[in-house]
Amino acid sequence: MPYINIKTNQEIKSASVISEISSFMAELLNKPERVMMVSLSTNIPMIFAGQTRPTAFVQLKSIGLTAEQSKEIAPKMNRFLGTVLNVSQDRIYIDLQDIDRKMFAFNGNTFA
Repeated sequence: MPYINIKTNQEIKSASVISEISSFMAELLNKPERVMMVSLSTNIPMIFAGQTRPTAFVQLKSIGLTAEQSKEIAPKMNRFLGTVLNVSQDRIYIDLQDIDRKMFAFNGNTFA
């Protein structure tokens, strides 16, 4: 059930970017892509470090995401997203969150 929510002030012209992100994240998390959900909001007014240069805020929520896994995947996510979003890696924040399976539902049922 991984969910990745991306907000950027960049204009993304390629419609395939969201599919690329979904495939990359499914592989990175070792999850089937059929359970991945990705949202991408572009052209959002954003400021980071007092500047409006290209930037992005990324949230990843996933059941069972560990601190060790987060430490391993964060640099890979940062490199990949920096490339596909055309944002410098030092202008991306990534919020990684483990979701309690009892507090997340799909198709009317929690995962617990």
